[in-house]
Amino acid sequence: MTAEEIQGIFFVECEESLAAAEQGLAACKAGTQNADTINAIFRAVHSIKGGAGAFGFGALQGFTHTFETLLSDVREELVPITAPLVDLLLGALDVLSDHVSAARDEGDAPEDAALIAQLEAAMAVNLGGHGPAAVETPAPSEPNTSDDEEGFNIDLDALLDDISGAPEPAPAAGWILHLRPHAAAMRNGGEPLLLLRELTALGAECIACHTADLPPLDELDPCQGYLGWSFRVPAGVSEAQVRDIFDFVGENCPIAIGEDAAVPPCQIATRAAQGIQSIVAQGMAALGIAANQPAETSAAQVAEQISADKHTAAPLAPASAVASAAPSAPQGQSIRIDLIKLDKLIDTVGELVIAQAMLAQRLSGEAIGDNEELTLLESLTRDIQESAMAIRAQPIGSVFSRVPRILRELTASTGKHVNLVLSGEGTELDKTVIERLGEPLTHLIRNAVDHGIEDPAERLASGKSAEGTLTLSAEHRSGRIHIRICDDGRGINRERVLAKAVEKGLVGPDAQLSKEEIEMLIFAPGFSTAATITNVSGRGVGMDVVRANVKDLGGRITIESEEGKGTTFTLTLPLTLAISDGMIVKVGDQTLVVPLTHVVESLRPEARDVRGLGAERRMLNVRGRFIPVVPVSDAVGANGAVRDPQHGVLIVVDTESAGQAALLVDHIWDQRQFVIKSLESHYRSVDGVAGATILGDGRVALILNVDTLVASAVAPLREAAITREAA
Repeated sequence: MTAEEIQGIFFVECEESLAAAEQGLAACKAGTQNADTINAIFRAVHSIKGGAGAFGFGALQGFTHTFETLLSDVREELVPITAPLVDLLLGALDVLSDHVSAARDEGDAPEDAALIAQLEAAMAVNLGGHGPAAVETPAPSEPNTSDDEEGFNIDLDALLDDISGAPEPAPAAGWILHLRPHAAAMRNGGEPLLLLRELTALGAECIACHTADLPPLDELDPCQGYLGWSFRVPAGVSEAQVRDIFDFVGENCPIAIGEDAAVPPCQIATRAAQGIQSIVAQGMAALGIAANQPAETSAAQVAEQISADKHTAAPLAPASAVASAAPSAPQGQSIRIDLIKLDKLIDTVGELVIAQAMLAQRLSGEAIGDNEELTLLESLTRDIQESAMAIRAQPIGSVFSRVPRILRELTASTGKHVNLVLSGEGTELDKTVIERLGEPLTHLIRNAVDHGIEDPAERLASGKSAEGTLTLSAEHRSGRIHIRICDDGRGINRERVLAKAVEKGLVGPDAQLSKEEIEMLIFAPGFSTAATITNVSGRGVGMDVVRANVKDLGGRITIESEEGKGTTFTLTLPLTLAISDGMIVKVGDQTLVVPLTHVVESLRPEARDVRGLGAERRMLNVRGRFIPVVPVSDAVGANGAVRDPQHGVLIVVDTESAGQAALLVDHIWDQRQFVIKSLESHYRSVDGVAGATILGDGRVALILNVDTLVASAVAPLREAAITREAA
């Protein structure tokens, strides 16, 4: 593995650590934290610091060191958790995220001097505590100066006599730490010198360097570790603080504690022997035994670690009692996979689906239902496809976790305080969808806070609480994911929106629009009702970006708003952009695919179920409710298609923006999985078409965009209804 690949893994782990710290601080802000929460935050920041030091990111390492020191005081209950402190830690986490981004993108580090000063001011030493920063150091003696301009006059002979005749200083109070890095610590890019610097930063003093294992110069391997060190650690530093330094390197740098403890042995081994040592170490770790330590000593150290996790702030010496611990529940294992490899797997699964469809097409003349092998192949293909898609699936909580930071930034710029309510964070969808969901969600949240939620004074005057509420939710429904962004603000002022649209020439002065159509005007390019342009809004590009991104994802967006009550934006998105289920239908000389997520039912209507509406329109009576009949041939330009519903098949579909409708097709050919291919990347965008797929016989079939198709077909009906209401 190259250095670039290792560094890439580090930045992936940084994102995971930032997310874990964000979650822990959110619990602190809600007042639901416990000792494990604080430990998780500390470990997250500590992990980032360890990697930053290994890769030489000095600015990142320096900031995390200060951040970590304050978290250490919080963890040891030297600094109480208060609302101002949590806000300070959240601000520090934001800057830490900026530091990580700067290191990853090789940009300039953010300005952090003022924040570091605030973090240091909040430490235990500055609050009257006795944290590690409060370890007393002797004050430097004042220099012997004279009043004349010749500078210092020092009698070196007298000074040497004083030193030689001075009594031996008393040994400093504290405890002894021995450590010796293994060869693997250097092979994996580790730098033991950084560990030594961390110890000295805590006030530890190196009292011995063990060189007995150094080989002759001609046998020395620069990738091996031969040296060991002994440190005297101040009594005010706990063992837990010291062990935290070695969390990042694990078993590659064993330590021993106590005056009588032996320095860990030198580990000079071949690669094969090191592999065996790694397996043994993993087995010992599973049994709760630390590598390179006797079972009795390790058990005692485990007990001390548990005691430290319970916020025992007193200095910890080596424990003498052997603690017995219950075996922990097995944890799920995971590995990191390059996304390119995963995309290749998905593409291969897509080709497998096409090959299975081709085989079924070739055997269409035989008794397929009795062909057990083909049935088994179809079942296995579906299982492989579902498993491959499950690998790519990720919880939407990774997107929701960014929202608190966005709200903090908006609070600072607008002065509006907003409570965030989340639900459905565990809802999973394809990673590609998640990656492209961040930008539209950010725009919708900024719009909700800036335009929707009122100022505190206005809210109080209207009988609301001074703080607004923003609700984000996600759920699976009918094979798609529904994401809602709800605010309890002023709602959409339709009269103002319509007037602004007329002013900008988006609609005519005499246009008769429904409530839904007026609300959708906010997605028009360049549309904005903001009186002034700010850093948050006013240029009219945000909501246009939202609609474009959602459309590119094959989804749709709807609005529900009530003036004075609030607004809800609903995003309906596919769970995946690769493989889906659909009905393959014939329409004249065209073969098309209707996504199954829209289909309610299919039927052959009786003559009495179809009624005429004007000269061209027909309506279908579905159990006492009339829905429009939409001839698919009109949208795709098919020749020779069936025009009479009684001679064709009607597919009842459900849409978000236009309700239900009945698609008229010649007949239904099959129902299969299909692989979605982008039409825009190979041809161009076509109204009413969401993409294309390859059928079992090798032909290309268009995938219908049911929402757009139905909306354009029923628009004349709505305009006629609005005209009648106005008359």
